[in-house]
Amino acid sequence: MLRMSAKNLVANMRQGELSSVEVTEFYIDQIKQHNDSINAVIAQRFEEALVQAHHADERARAGEPIGALHGLPMTIKDAYEVRGLTCEVGHLPYQGRVSTRDAVVVKRLRAAGAIILGKTNTPLQCADLQTYNAIHGTTNNPYNLAHTPGGSSGGAAAALAAGMTPLEFGSDIGGSIRTPAHFCGVFGHKPTFGVIPQRGHVPPAHGALTASALSVMGPLARCVDDLALAFDVTAGLDDQSGAGLRLSLPPASVSNVRSLRVGVWLRDDYCPIDNETCLGIEAASRSLEALGATVHEAKPNFDLAWHHETYLMHLSAIIGAGFSAQQVGMMQQVVDAAHRDDKSPNVLQARGTLLRHRDWLIWNEIREHLSQQWRAFFNDYDVLICPVTPTTAMLHDQETSYAARTIKVNGEVRPYSDNVVWAGVATLCGLPSTAVPVGRHSNGLPFGLQIVGPEYGDHTTLAVARMLEEAGYGSAPVVSFA
Repeated sequence: MLRMSAKNLVANMRQGELSSVEVTEFYIDQIKQHNDSINAVIAQRFEEALVQAHHADERARAGEPIGALHGLPMTIKDAYEVRGLTCEVGHLPYQGRVSTRDAVVVKRLRAAGAIILGKTNTPLQCADLQTYNAIHGTTNNPYNLAHTPGGSSGGAAAALAAGMTPLEFGSDIGGSIRTPAHFCGVFGHKPTFGVIPQRGHVPPAHGALTASALSVMGPLARCVDDLALAFDVTAGLDDQSGAGLRLSLPPASVSNVRSLRVGVWLRDDYCPIDNETCLGIEAASRSLEALGATVHEAKPNFDLAWHHETYLMHLSAIIGAGFSAQQVGMMQQVVDAAHRDDKSPNVLQARGTLLRHRDWLIWNEIREHLSQQWRAFFNDYDVLICPVTPTTAMLHDQETSYAARTIKVNGEVRPYSDNVVWAGVATLCGLPSTAVPVGRHSNGLPFGLQIVGPEYGDHTTLAVARMLEEAGYGSAPVVSFA
């Protein structure tokens, strides 16, 4: 069962070769065996899950209609409301808060037959690329416990990589699906903005009816089939949108690798990438070329620095909306002390936090112009392949403030915030992006790439991910760790 995809587990349960009870007991045992080392699963409902598994088996034996995930146990990121479980996102004021309703994503997973085993850890308020908080502690990377699994869906990716769940669901505003997938050697899909409803995700606050302007909900898995399966059962507009709207995503723009046109953007002085990672992504891209694809070094017609500044003006305004008066005052001090031409990450964040609405409207117009550059790019290419972050998973660093943290890229000290630069390439304009594992770095940690597609081109990025998987790029067997 450990080596089987979620899709194959469901198929075996449909055929009576496995029961939901067997699979559910197996994954409960996996969590009990391995979670002490990884600390990924931070709330559980094992008894209720086994009752649901019994009912799932009874329905299957009775020949009742069953869903695409019938009887499949899975965990889910703590940020989703799950009726009867806490939803704390590491935030002490939320400690012990039990949800009385399911998020839309959870409703759809359950309607398809999934059984929620428990919830996986996040950073405080899902606002870091490392996963630790004052309530549930630190989640470790299964490949090396001294390193982070990423964030904010770090618990989700770690649970997958460690074999504690066959499927997961995360969320992404600054790489929060793609970075953990890249750090833990699994697949992740950041959908086009708005195609999977956010309602019932925290943040924003519990019970909020409005959605974040950049955040998306999406699956993580150990193979593309599972990624596509989870995406298909959750995609669709929120029922609150009204009867006049319906989502109809186009099929993949390519069905054969020989007709595929790939742009590859790997090297940019604004945010340099580890050399070994670059070479690995380049080799993966060339494997598509060897199969008949057209592969060129290419990028949209904008500067990465300008794109990232625009991204931070949007991202920081969203994050800053939840800041206390003291935090806002600190941002004001940063802006007041900075030269007007200072474009350092901390200054850009502070400016974005303090942005007035009339100024935000200007930045939003700039974003639309960048979207036009993307549309022009996708007239010539089906997808863009680029990095997820500059390096493999970082060592845990909880003593240094976010603003003061650094990473090292090819021997050069770089700002920690470089970790969101390449993620923002897909996020700012709401584009779909599928993270694909590429291999193991010489340091023993996994690394991956992201496939960015045109707006609503989710099936295209998933199709290209499948082409790479068939070429030999995919999740390693479940990690053995000590």
